[in-house]
Amino acid sequence: MPTKILRITAMSLAVTAACLASYTLADTNSIPEIVVSASASEQELRDAPAAMSLITREQLLQRPVRDILDAVRESPGVTMTSASFTRKRINIRGMDNTHTLFLVDGRRVNASADVIAHSDFELGWIPSEAIQQVELVRGPLSALYGSEALGGVINVITRPVTDRWTGSAQISYGDLAGAGGTDQQLGGYMAGPIVEGKLGLRVYVDHQDRDITPDPADKNISAIEGRRASSGGATLSWTPAQQHRIDVSIQRANDLRRRDTRTPGPIARSVVYEFRDDVERQQIDAHYNGDFGSYQVELGAYRSTLDRVNFQSKGRAPSAPSALTDDILEGRVRFNRGSHTLLIGAETRGEELKDGSLINSGVESADTRALIAQDTISLPWESMTLTLGLRADRHEQFGAAYSPRAYLVYHANDILTLRGGFGRGFKAPTLKQLSTQFSAFGGGGRFEITGNPDLNPEKSRSAEFGVLARVESIKAEFTVFENRLDDLVQTSCFSRCGVFGLERRNYVNVSEAQIRGFESGAQVTLPAGFEFALNYTYIDSKDISTDLQLLERPRHSANSRLGWNMGNWSAQLRAQRVGSQTSLVGAARVELPHYTLWHTSVSYDVKPQWTLRAGVENLGDEKLKDNSVNFTYEERGRYAYVTTNLNF
Repeated sequence: MPTKILRITAMSLAVTAACLASYTLADTNSIPEIVVSASASEQELRDAPAAMSLITREQLLQRPVRDILDAVRESPGVTMTSASFTRKRINIRGMDNTHTLFLVDGRRVNASADVIAHSDFELGWIPSEAIQQVELVRGPLSALYGSEALGGVINVITRPVTDRWTGSAQISYGDLAGAGGTDQQLGGYMAGPIVEGKLGLRVYVDHQDRDITPDPADKNISAIEGRRASSGGATLSWTPAQQHRIDVSIQRANDLRRRDTRTPGPIARSVVYEFRDDVERQQIDAHYNGDFGSYQVELGAYRSTLDRVNFQSKGRAPSAPSALTDDILEGRVRFNRGSHTLLIGAETRGEELKDGSLINSGVESADTRALIAQDTISLPWESMTLTLGLRADRHEQFGAAYSPRAYLVYHANDILTLRGGFGRGFKAPTLKQLSTQFSAFGGGGRFEITGNPDLNPEKSRSAEFGVLARVESIKAEFTVFENRLDDLVQTSCFSRCGVFGLERRNYVNVSEAQIRGFESGAQVTLPAGFEFALNYTYIDSKDISTDLQLLERPRHSANSRLGWNMGNWSAQLRAQRVGSQTSLVGAARVELPHYTLWHTSVSYDVKPQWTLRAGVENLGDEKLKDNSVNFTYEERGRYAYVTTNLNF
């Protein structure tokens, strides 16, 4: 780690310590921040056995949030990479997006990127109007959740069924000042009792419509794809007896994407054509929660489906249709034994993929079974807890994977919390990667890819140590971390290498990587209704086999926010700094420059139930292609929007 970074780190810690030294009492009037993702049970954020970020509903309402990327991208440790097709993906601590597990209320979301190239469809699954909060775990949590959680977890907590009728609605409109990309959103939510104390209902609906944003350098193609998405859901909550609840839910979404693009080769001979993806999602879910006094029981079953159909104009052959189905049964028992809080669980998961690229039967499937054990121990020393966890997964094709974890949280006093731990995570090879019948062309037709049934799961070993501090008007955190990745899956050429259209590749376990760095952040309440927040992340990522930096991992990233709240008025100014990063153009490694985005907004409470908000995103109209033509994604240009929120 460079000496300059160490000096900055030491200076930040010294300033934080000096500020904390001037206080002797914590703010006892603050509202507790309750999370569930780190241990599968409710606890305060400062008690959680993980480095976590919490994005509340109030924070989501302060800015335009169209998907989960918008919700979390200003959190420490979060950066973006290109998914191609103008789409973006979320990286946590420099880990690839496929190493992040997405959950909704603790239920697994289909990993669409595992079966659909250039996919980001899990990001727009739940609309902002249905979200209570978003919990972001930075670091492996396979000990609880299994595959895909070796880099981190994003858990979307939806708004609950309430004991009295409440509702809300949001209408939003945004425009890129004549440059295309006009954005409209309409959403609504309602919940309340059907039979008081016995049966409740929650429903939500949402519709988003975004026009194509043309590429400034070539108006015939798209810099950002257009999108038309509609979603809705309903939950019935039945309370047959006190401390017992049964929830039955259905959620559906349609996500239509379209863009104009060119065929590969010189522009003079290329053809502009329309590329369109139509994705249907559905999840049906039944869960039981019961409190029997000395122990609590959770039982659940759900089915998640994703269907994708592709269309390409000008006579181009579309990608093969895909249909992915996950069937999951799960159960957990939690009970206390003296200083121990024990969690015992089991899960069975069946995956099925129907895809035209599976050349024989067109179908692949796999079953996974898992056992989970977790013990949260209150140690003899006051205010110290140790969480020990182990999950054993058995996949019918690659066999067993074990994910242990240990994490210690120590509250030194009312102000200071020390925490740290280590864990192992894994990611199962996808059904396509393991398939003997998978065959598809990639790279614009340059090579053919086939599956490999002998793959091992990707594995991670991670350690972190952090400090949390909270006093009357200051909240701060600092965490150092290191991840070691083994058996990363990549494509490797084995025949006719470099010959366009004849090159043959398959999937192999070849890469090893090391990612280390730190995250820091602080939030300060200032006089006259002002508040200031800042976070900074440093990441040093390296491919061990080549000693080269990993691609599209900014070393430095920072986010800041200056907010003001007085009476019915509030305003904020935000900035996002994305550091320089390495990208690949053909076979050459190139350096992409850093960039900064500025955003501002103002809101007015017309009535307690009615808020008007207006703002401008990307005030400086930063266009990445103006800085370097090698950027593989684009940020939205200067974007003005107005939003109204109604609560009733």
